[in-house]
Amino acid sequence: MHRLDWSDLQFILAVANNGSLAAAARVLGVNHSTVQRRIASFEALHEVSVFDRRPDGYKLTIEGQQLLETAREVEQAVWGLERKIAGKDLKLEGTIRLTTTDTLLHTIVGLLLPGFRTLYPDIRFEVSTTNSILSITRRDADVAIRPAPSIAEGLAGTRAGEFHFHAYASAAYLDSHPGQAVENMDWLAPGDTLADSTPGRWMRRHMGRARIAMTCDSIMALATAVRHGMGVGLLPSYVGRTDTSLVKLDYNTGDARNGLWVLTHPDLANAARIHTFMDYMTEGLLAKLARDHG
Repeated sequence: MHRLDWSDLQFILAVANNGSLAAAARVLGVNHSTVQRRIASFEALHEVSVFDRRPDGYKLTIEGQQLLETAREVEQAVWGLERKIAGKDLKLEGTIRLTTTDTLLHTIVGLLLPGFRTLYPDIRFEVSTTNSILSITRRDADVAIRPAPSIAEGLAGTRAGEFHFHAYASAAYLDSHPGQAVENMDWLAPGDTLADSTPGRWMRRHMGRARIAMTCDSIMALATAVRHGMGVGLLPSYVGRTDTSLVKLDYNTGDARNGLWVLTHPDLANAARIHTFMDYMTEGLLAKLARDHG
C-alpha cells in the first residue's frame, strides 16, 4: 500500500471544489496539464478512480466522494497546524495577507498603511480587495478589515468604531436640479452583490419608489458615479469627508450606519506582526472615524 501525499490531495480537492481542471489550475497557480497529470498519477498509484471525466466537467466517483471526506479532514488539520505555527511567530517581519473593501483601501485604510510600513519596514502586505468574505480559517487572509454590525463567529478582533451613510451628490448635479426634493432626484443604488449591505437594505426600506438611474456592484463605483453627476448616492461618511467633490445633502438617513471591524483567527492573534498591525490599525481607524462625529 502506498502512502498518501498531502500535495496530491490538494489537487483532488481543487478539482472537486471547482468542477474542472482549468478552474482548479487557476486556484492552485499551476497549468492545466499539471493538474491532469497529478490526478492521473494518484489514481494509477493507488488503483482508484477518483473522477468520472464528463463533457460538463470532472465528477467524483463513489470512491472519490469517500476520499474527499477524508481529504477535507486532513485539509482542516493542516490549516489548523499552519495557524498555530504562525501564531507563535514573535518576529516583526514577514507577510500579512490583508483583505478589505476597495472603498476602505482607497480611503482610511490606505491612508494608514504607509505609516505602519515606516515603523515596520520588514513587514510586507498581500492585499485583496473584494466584497466577498475571504476565509481566515483557510488562511486566504490573515487580517480582515470590514464593515459589519457584529464580529463574525469564530474570529477574534476589535471594533474600530462606527460610521454613518449620508446622501451625497455633485455640485454640478445639484445646479441642474434646483429646488428639487431629494427623494425625487435620480438615485444611484447598490447592485445585487450589495443587496445585503447597509446601503442596500436602507434603499429597500426607505427609497422603494425612488427613480434609479444606475446600480453599481461596489461602493467605490457608486461614489465615482455620484462624483460625475449621475445622481444621488448613499455613501459612507469617511468617503464623503475625504472627497471634496461630493456635497452632503440635508436628508435624514439616521439608521444607515455600520460598525468597522479588524479581525483575525484566534490562532493567529498572538503572532507579533499580526497583533501589532491590528493594534495600529484599530487605533488609527478609531481616530479617523471619530472625526465623523466631531
